[in-house]
Amino acid sequence: MNTIIVGNGILGLSIAFRLVQRISPDDKITIIGKSSRPGSATLPAGAMQNSFAEIEVGSLSSDVDLFRFELSHLATQMWPDFERELIDAAGNNLPQGCSNCEIFTGGCFDRGTYVINNNATDQFEDENFDAIVTALKDFNEQFDFVDPKDIPNYMPEQKFRASRAIHIYNEGWFNPRLMVEKLEAILKNHQQVEFIEAEASHVIGSSNSIEAISLQDGSVLSADHYVLSVGSMVSEILEKSNVDLNIQPVFHGMGSSIELRSPDYPHEKCIRTPNRGWACGVYSVPYFLGPGTPNDRILIGATSFLMPKIHDAVRLGTIQNLMRAAMEQINRYFYKADVIRINVGSRPVSQDTFPLLGKTSIDNFSIVSGTNRDGFHMAPVISNMIADQIHNIEIDERFAWFSPERDPIRKFTREEAISLSVRHQVNTMYQHDYNPPKGTLSERIADLYRDELEVLHDKVGAYDWGIPPTMIDMYRYEHAR
Repeated sequence: MNTIIVGNGILGLSIAFRLVQRISPDDKITIIGKSSRPGSATLPAGAMQNSFAEIEVGSLSSDVDLFRFELSHLATQMWPDFERELIDAAGNNLPQGCSNCEIFTGGCFDRGTYVINNNATDQFEDENFDAIVTALKDFNEQFDFVDPKDIPNYMPEQKFRASRAIHIYNEGWFNPRLMVEKLEAILKNHQQVEFIEAEASHVIGSSNSIEAISLQDGSVLSADHYVLSVGSMVSEILEKSNVDLNIQPVFHGMGSSIELRSPDYPHEKCIRTPNRGWACGVYSVPYFLGPGTPNDRILIGATSFLMPKIHDAVRLGTIQNLMRAAMEQINRYFYKADVIRINVGSRPVSQDTFPLLGKTSIDNFSIVSGTNRDGFHMAPVISNMIADQIHNIEIDERFAWFSPERDPIRKFTREEAISLSVRHQVNTMYQHDYNPPKGTLSERIADLYRDELEVLHDKVGAYDWGIPPTMIDMYRYEHAR
């Protein structure tokens, strides 16, 4: 069987690797994508293996939420074995930075995440921290409360110091660039895998079968099965295609991270806040370049701004806010760090904010998208599921909840969504220097925002369901339907 994978980010490459593990002598795998990966969410990623650290109040409140968390937790557990499989498969073709890798004692992969609860925002952050602790206890996951001042290289400004902190033992991180190099080293040295340095334009097919992929230069490639794994560009490609599929919109979660060189204050573990203000808060992650190299690189992140169309740059104010948050809330001595690289990418965010995974009603066509900021982390699970489907192996029936052609999942009631959006908005205000005067101004602002959201819900007909908080602007400006 010949398979074309459109997309060369972490998910496309991981799917290709899973297929290579099962390859028959007559099979061929073709991977389409520019080596520069424009707009890719993979290269800017912190590549944190965080499941519990991403929990928010109410984020485990439904069966579909719990299944998504189950997959996330499984991915965290799978990564060590997946990494060992990659190392064994690469053999003598390991990239230089990976050549002496010893998994958890090597360069790009380690475990240990400190979650700090500081006073940079409002009590919503405290409640998210409590939700993390509750879930850790409920799932019997190893963690400890720690004194914030004992966290290595945690040196915030005094007024932003944490009041509480925990150490989650089994949640780690990667250097995403080394991981991509490793996967490419495996695949490019396999005689049945071909890389095409190009971008896809559209899909050619009908309601019954996909016949080919058209590239932007006008050339056409054909195969037996097709996997569209182009992150946030899925909607653009499908809009230009003559296939009869009803796929909900995928938007561009434009994000950025900054790679620093900080020889005086090297990090040993990940340090992060709980999720807050529409996104993942602020974090710093060791950004190791490999065994035998100075452990002086750190990735700080991340920013998030949802857009209907992809954008190739990040706003100056966004970078300013990120650098300031890292210096104030994690290590005030970052002001002396060297800026090595500013990364910009586009996370795929579906209209209902849940992943779009698996085969479509066109049997030889699979879609992988909508993973938001969890695509890197979920790669071992998603790649295995897609490979099983392609080979007609039975998978967990709950994956159907994430079918690309499903109706949007309505997890919120109207009141739940509006109340949560108001809390996120107020939390965001505090992150950006909101200093309320004495009196009731904060309550009045919250009431005004609530009134605006009530009107928006009426406008879009959301009477018995609620707009996900991250989707407010997409509905407000009629990009979501």
